[in-house]
Amino acid sequence: METGKTGKTAYRTGRYLKYAVGEIILVVIGILLALQINTWNENRKSEYKEVKSLMELRKDLYQNLNDISGNIISLKNCKKSNEVIIYHIENNIAYNDSLDYHFSMLYPFITFSINQTTYETLKQNGMELISNDSLRNAVSDLYSNQFKQYQTFENTYLVSHYTDYIKPMFMSEFISFEYRSSAAPKNYTEFINNIKHKQVLKFTIDLCNNFIRIQSSLKTEVQGVIDLIDKEIGK
Repeated sequence: METGKTGKTAYRTGRYLKYAVGEIILVVIGILLALQINTWNENRKSEYKEVKSLMELRKDLYQNLNDISGNIISLKNCKKSNEVIIYHIENNIAYNDSLDYHFSMLYPFITFSINQTTYETLKQNGMELISNDSLRNAVSDLYSNQFKQYQTFENTYLVSHYTDYIKPMFMSEFISFEYRSSAAPKNYTEFINNIKHKQVLKFTIDLCNNFIRIQSSLKTEVQGVIDLIDKEIGK
């Protein structure tokens, strides 16, 4: 009899242990599933934030691209107007009022205003939000190096050229000035016979050529980053 009771007790204990182990396993599985779902949700949130940031960054870059394209057009127009005036100087061609437009275009009047709103937000919140290493490095290099280097070059050469030479020339040699419209010289003959003015105009042409080349290269770099963003978003 005692042996039978012991066997029943052992059987019941075994069933209880199996039940308890099963419950523990179910709880563990439930916890693991919950953690997996939570991780999945967090990953989805992170991916959403990344895509949203990349879309905003793409929009900023297109604004920068449009700014660069507009600057290149202004530089080409400035170069052409300087060439027209130099042609008149070198060939001693008489004044006509159609030249007033070209006189008003002797400087390109450009500035590269970088749209970096999204980039600054990414820097504050962590550039690691961009999961693609190549894309993250390309974005950082474009904003922290290439854009900054261009702005330094612009301030060093283009802006200083205007301050030191173009502005004084406009103030001393012209009666009036309307932005990209008309600039009437006080004395056309004296202007075209002034060697210094010719030198200033030729240097302006050189500057335009250099900045057309630099901004064209910058335009290619910006488009390259946009292409990387499109590829990443399209995955």
